[in-house]
Amino acid sequence: MGVVVGAIGGAMTWRLRSSLALGGLLTACAFLLVLILEHPQDFIWLRAKLTWGVPATSLTFLICSVSAPWLKARTALRPTWIALAALGFTLSVGFLYLLLFRISMQAPLVAALLGDICLILLLMRNRGLVAP
Repeated sequence: MGVVVGAIGGAMTWRLRSSLALGGLLTACAFLLVLILEHPQDFIWLRAKLTWGVPATSLTFLICSVSAPWLKARTALRPTWIALAALGFTLSVGFLYLLLFRISMQAPLVAALLGDICLILLLMRNRGLVAP
């Protein structure tokens, strides 16, 4: 569920030209709301679902936030099609990320942490916040 919510949140944040911090916060809130609405009476497993879902949500949000401007700079597509293409690419990468659970239970968490760090640094470099 985290992969889908993160990808949709990243595509919507880029399409609406919103702030990444605000988009990330709204995506995290949307993920929590989806988890609560999925099982309204069952809050026992919420902590475990957040532990495994938040890394996937943040990773796919950041992937979509990086891939959409890249597609805009390199294609002549309209913004709606760019957002859909970035969403499709992010969902593909996100589902490949889920295959890491076959290796071990900690592999996706480590991969998400390293991926998030790299993508945040890439976003900061593209926005001129860090020297290349």
